[in-house]
Amino acid sequence: MSHASASSWSRRRLLGGAVSLAALGSFTAACGGGGTPKATSGDRATSGASPSPTAAAGGGVDAELIARRYPGLKPFAPAPPPPAHKPIVLSAAHPQVFSRVPITDKVVFVTIDDGVEKDPAFIQMVKDFQVPLTLSLADTLIKDDYRYFAELHATGFVSIQNHTLTHPLDMPRLSAQRQLEEIAGQQVKLHREYGTTPYLFRPPGGNYNAATVAAARGAGLKGMMLWKESMEIHDMQYQGASHLLRPGDIILCHFRGPAQLKGETMVQMMANLYRHIQAQGFTVADITHYV
Repeated sequence: MSHASASSWSRRRLLGGAVSLAALGSFTAACGGGGTPKATSGDRATSGASPSPTAAAGGGVDAELIARRYPGLKPFAPAPPPPAHKPIVLSAAHPQVFSRVPITDKVVFVTIDDGVEKDPAFIQMVKDFQVPLTLSLADTLIKDDYRYFAELHATGFVSIQNHTLTHPLDMPRLSAQRQLEEIAGQQVKLHREYGTTPYLFRPPGGNYNAATVAAARGAGLKGMMLWKESMEIHDMQYQGASHLLRPGDIILCHFRGPAQLKGETMVQMMANLYRHIQAQGFTVADITHYV
């Protein structure tokens, strides 16, 4: 697929169906609350094995290009080898809820939710930095442009996880059957579109109850991933009193654009996040190697 054709179908930024533009601002604001895996054919990815988020890293990162395109940033240091045994051992029989990984290496994990914004420049940014990212996608927000996320997945630096079909922020108020339908239905959609079977679930807004955990188990998921920090436009919101990153922290971001970022772009927001991470002496690792 040519860059020009990719750009043409990637520029669609408005949601169709039930999610209206008027509701978008309040919807994206609510997403940050709470918190107590190649090539495409037509509109879909092939059903082959998912690429590892570090598979394409052999070519190295161009430091001059990074400095030119993203002022004040440099390539991330390679993440240290992950532990021989995963610090968090997940089980499909008993899905574990976690918001950080118990490690001492100065690495954090960058996760991006929803799928509202589909900025072609962000795909290039992923290729430029070559750091692993974990996407938790909701079908209602990606179905207008499945191929955008197939291109991200095809970079080899992105894993795809489950974030429900319709992104209900009131999951605990739904019946057990509705919660199961939301999670299991998205498993089917993500496997169909990207040939991947997620094993992590992120509840919308971080809201869940015992029925949510049971639904995740019923859908075959092994863990429920929350977060310790969330990225806004320029700054991060910290749950810890120190307002500093800690080893193993999971950082929450969202696919957002100028409509939600007061005129700034997804790339600018992510560059701001990367500056925060680098300024505190951290690098980014692949959470699928740790849980």
